Amino acid sequence: MVTMAGTRTALALLGHDGLDSGPRPVPVVAPRRSSSSRLRVVAVALRTRPTTRLAVPGPPLPPAPAPEPVLLPSPPVAAGAAAVLLEAGVPPADLRRAAGMCPELLSVPAEAIEAALRFLTEEAGVPAPDLPRVLRRRPRLLVSPVAARLRPTLYFLRALGVPDLHRRADLLSFSVEGKLLPRIEFLESLGLPPRAARSMARRFPALFAYAVDGNMRPKAEYLLGAMARRADELVDFPEYFSYALATRIVPRHEACAASGVGKLPLPAMLRPGDAKFRATLASCVGSMLPRRRSPLWHATWVDDDDATAAAKETMV
Repeated sequence: MVTMAGTRTALALLGHDGLDSGPRPVPVVAPRRSSSSRLRVVAVALRTRPTTRLAVPGPPLPPAPAPEPVLLPSPPVAAGAAAVLLEAGVPPADLRRAAGMCPELLSVPAEAIEAALRFLTEEAGVPAPDLPRVLRRRPRLLVSPVAARLRPTLYFLRALGVPDLHRRADLLSFSVEGKLLPRIEFLESLGLPPRAARSMARRFPALFAYAVDGNMRPKAEYLLGAMARRADELVDFPEYFSYALATRIVPRHEACAASGVGKLPLPAMLRPGDAKFRATLASCVGSMLPRRRSPLWHATWVDDDDATAAAKETMV
């Protein structure tokens, strides 16, 4: 239940003084134009008025479409939504940031936001203290309908076997038909078996957040084309799609080709920082690469100094 004090606090944060309007300011009356000014305006209007001699023949042009109305949240609705989030522990700074990321947040009734919060804590298993962190990353969770979006996505991810969904609650706002299934179908289009594609998504759920045409497709085409590799290498290393193509994948592949190292394992090529990569590349020059079944192929390839640099390289 949203208290009156919470509503007043929410209104203050949103820039409203209250629900009741105060005394209106006295309008400022602009000074009347002089007769010379009025004549000047009339003269300009007559010079720019089209005449029938200059009119373009033909049927009259259709009227311009009326602009779509901009729906602004009413103060009571915005205050109710803000008050619910404040009571849930969302800091005021995060509330303003969430409203900027998802403007629809302040147009949703407080009851809908309360239903989304109950779903996250009771069904998705998100601990109440973690709600501010989850909503900071994905405020759209609060404007997604529970029955039509959140619950079907939760069931799909559970059936897929994605672990620790309470830590990946941001995925729950994705559409199963519009976002999740197209990523799995794209992996299958590369020639991967359906079971392997599902395994990749289960072990690396961040795949669902990557755009197919803007991210996954060009990287897959470069892997299969310029790098002359097999698609099944992605099954062991789905994190390949998290690295930037122009600043990580292409330069590392070209460095391997220039050194005569044919196919360095993808983890060894992409995970390390620059210093570790150069050392690994130098050790592989003139030597035989490890076999796919060798433990060296699946080694971490990242030391403590390079782990942070490699993590910063991930991109959507």
